Amino acid sequence: MNIQTKYFGEQEINEEDIYSFPNGIPGFLDEKQFILEPFGDAFFILQSVKSSHVAFIVTSPFFFFEDYEFKIPDNVIEKFHIKDSKDITVLVTVHVQEPFSKSTANLQAPLILNEANHKAKQLILDSKIYQTKHLLNPQHVKGVK
Repeated sequence: MNIQTKYFGEQEINEEDIYSFPNGIPGFLDEKQFILEPFGDAFFILQSVKSSHVAFIVTSPFFFFEDYEFKIPDNVIEKFHIKDSKDITVLVTVHVQEPFSKSTANLQAPLILNEANHKAKQLILDSKIYQTKHLLNPQHVKGVK
């Protein structure tokens, strides 16, 4: 299947690579299917299958924030059929700034991707520790400047 993407033009994708966000993403509730496209050494593009203009730069928070942790609520574990923590990929959205040293990550709303069944959700944490804008520290990642 071919889709139009925001950053890479027309791309051929496999349907089994699509992540399903049954509830959409806050602010984009009608966008329910996304793919992940590599974007450099530490980043991905979370691209909507339906709308080419809807694409988010995302990264693993653990590249930049070694102590990042949170608990996935039991109702989310049940609803998304999470059987093993090894099946979960955690990503966060990145707001890229110029210069890159001013770029931030949203640690308050991680994306939870179940690799076993490709169900996904953006989880809004009820935590005072994490905010929507944490400065990235590019020294932690090889090849990121």
